[in-house]
Parts: sequence; structure tokens; C-alpha cells
Amino acid sequence: MAVELKKPRKNRPAWHKLTVSGVRPLTEDAVEVTLAVPEELRAAFDFKPGQHLTFQRVEADGAEVRRSYSLASTPRELAEHGTLRLGIRSIPKGNFSGYANRQLLPGDVLEVLPPLGHFWTEIRADRHYGSVVAGSGITPIIAIATAALDAGATVTLLYSNRTEESTMFAAELRELQREHGPRLRLHLVRTRAEGDAPLLTGRLTPERLGEVIEAGLVDPHEVDEWFLCGPYEMVLGVKDVLEEAGAQRIHTELYTV
Repeated sequence: MAVELKKPRKNRPAWHKLTVSGVRPLTEDAVEVTLAVPEELRAAFDFKPGQHLTFQRVEADGAEVRRSYSLASTPRELAEHGTLRLGIRSIPKGNFSGYANRQLLPGDVLEVLPPLGHFWTEIRADRHYGSVVAGSGITPIIAIATAALDAGATVTLLYSNRTEESTMFAAELRELQREHGPRLRLHLVRTRAEGDAPLLTGRLTPERLGEVIEAGLVDPHEVDEWFLCGPYEMVLGVKDVLEEAGAQRIHTELYTV
């Protein structure tokens, strides 16, 4: 008797309709979008800090647009309040990002896939997490940092933006710093304004990161895991510098900032 062996078929993720409960300006070209998740869908939308959601929207001409955006909130917020938050920066010719920034309103309904992505780790209280990030790449990082700090871990964060006004989640980061004190080592880099120190003023290039490390502002040997999020060249260049400095575990995510 012949037996045919078949691999089990994986269930494809299903689209769900979620209602927008809030749209809040973060900068002149970025908004925070809050989604309400009903009780019966909270298990499906449970996630790891660093993961993303994929949205589906049909344009007026019938074209189907799908875009993915990282979650800025934590799993605790989903469990306690039934909400998911994302940061969306408008980019040139960005169909969904432009729609989210200029037209999306509370009460609108979006088609959403459950969270996906590999840019995460199991958060531990005895770990030190480091991150180098630019622009809207802060979205998954603020979720990871918040969860890590809530767990009792230490976080080092270098965050590059043009100015204070263009910095997404600036107020939230300051609040995390006030709440957690020295366990959040926050270094804000300014490319078109004066930073908190001369080394934090100007582009965050691999060479500049090397100078920051040499000056002792950041010690890679204290950090157990790194999360890098931003433009392609920045992420790969920073990764090379950290590896040369002895970093072992580095997670990367490429972003349009």
C-alpha cells in the first residue's frame, strides 16, 4: 500500500477590521494612530515589541495598497486597554502614509493583518539593550525600550533627527527618562540643530558613532543586545562599527525615515 505524505498546510493570516480610536499629530509630517481591538481579537493581535502590522486599502481607482508599520505600544497596553498604537510618517508619493496623515479620522475602519516580524527578542530584566535609530525608525524601538524598562532592564538609545520639532515621540521618551532615571541612557542627536553635546550634533555616521564610543558616551561592552533601525547605509555602517567594538547580538530593521 502506497502512503502519500503531505506537509501540513499553514494557515494564512486572516484580515480583520479594526476601528481607529485616535489620530494624534506627532510632528508636522507624522501622526500616531490608535486602533481599538475588541476582546475577541486580542489573542490574535498579541505581539512582541518590535513587530509590525500590515494594512490593506483600496484606492479610488481600484488599486490595492498594502503597507506595514511598526507598533509603538506594548503588549501590556493591548491587554489592559485593548489598544494598539503606531507612528506613521508621511513620505513623498506614499499612498497610505499620506492618507493616514491627512485623511484618517477616529471612527474609520481599517483592514489589518495580525502582527508579524522578527525584529524582537525575549525581554529580560537582567539585560542591557542598546539601540541606534533615525527618524521614524523610533516606532518599534520605543515599544522595545518601554517594555524593557518596565521589566527592569537598562536601555541605551541614540536617536537621530533633524530638530526637536521633527522628533517623533520626543515627549514620550522624555517621560520614560523621568520615570526610569539612569536605566534609560538617552542621547538625542540633531543634524540641523545643536545637540546636547558637540558629538551629538551633526549626522550620525559610522565615524561619528566611533567617536561617541571612544569618548565614553556609549560603552558597547555594557550592552547585551543591539537594535538598529533606520536607512540602509546608516544601519549597515553602524552595525560594522559595533561588531568591530565587540558587539555580539545585533538586530537590524531597514526603514524609510
